[in-house]
Amino acid sequence: MSDSSNLSNSHPSEIARVAAPSDHSQSVEFNLSEYQWQHRILLVFAPSTSSSDYQQQMQAWQVDGAGIDERDLKLVQVLETGESQVDGQSISSASAERLRRQFEITPEEFAVILVGKDSTEKQRSQTPIDLAVLFRTIDAMPMRQQEMRSQQ
Repeated sequence: MSDSSNLSNSHPSEIARVAAPSDHSQSVEFNLSEYQWQHRILLVFAPSTSSSDYQQQMQAWQVDGAGIDERDLKLVQVLETGESQVDGQSISSASAERLRRQFEITPEEFAVILVGKDSTEKQRSQTPIDLAVLFRTIDAMPMRQQEMRSQQ
């Protein structure tokens, strides 16, 4: 997503294009359990890519790729209208619906949920979350504290 480094001056439809998968290959099943102990998951639920909250969250996601990688974060976009995806790969509509049910999010609702490496919910917001706030939440977690100590 290197062509999206300056999204602050981008038109909202350009942001939606950046977030859209580049190829429309077969969708895959998505299961949180496959990421347990390996990745933290940021779930972004929105009615569609035209949602202003969704666009704002996607813009925030572009700010610090190194910080995202350092914290083992994966982005999962769950859309009512449009393709839901994980890291640019389309996920099945059944997977998207299962995530909505699991986290009790209605199709017209916007929500951002941080899921820890232990697969438990760590933070939930009905508005976009700034990456600095997200990083502070993650960095305060015991598992992340241990990771930071072992990286020194």
